[in-house]
Amino acid sequence: MRTRNYRPEDSDAIITLQQLATQTDGVRLADDEDIEAWLAQPAIDAKSNAFIITDDDDELNTWSQAGTLDGIIGETVGYTLVQTIQDEQGYHLRCTGTVHPAHRGQHAGRALFVAAMNHARYLAQEFEFEAEEAGFPIYFEALLPLSDARAVHLANRLAMQATDEPAPQGLRLYRRELL
Repeated sequence: MRTRNYRPEDSDAIITLQQLATQTDGVRLADDEDIEAWLAQPAIDAKSNAFIITDDDDELNTWSQAGTLDGIIGETVGYTLVQTIQDEQGYHLRCTGTVHPAHRGQHAGRALFVAAMNHARYLAQEFEFEAEEAGFPIYFEALLPLSDARAVHLANRLAMQATDEPAPQGLRLYRRELL
């Protein structure tokens, strides 16, 4: 199992994962064309801010290697994207993504969360001083499906708390202060 940065050729796999998650979780974030356009936006910078988990043979990315998931050699199992959002409450480093429903509960989500949290810490360095001066907190957040009980367990493992803030239908926003 390997976590690596997104590449443009991964967009079809991400669309497929999102379609499967829609069927399983009842959550429709966007149409296929919208997902592809979203990943291509310069402001999103998916090549830097999105991560996929796969069991490929890519020798170019030797970081974040772990065990092999049964039966998925070369298959993209999940993805996450970290976006920076600033509002009157603070800075939010929000990760959005999914894990293939058939491979949930095999630690792929946790591996993606760890990659996203580490990347969020890196991104937070850019505005940490500004946030501190303004008295704004910096949060790590995730939108997780209400229909998957393992999502609560995963959030708890990373010391994230459920919020009552509005979220897309079928999802719940979890948060922890990052810095």
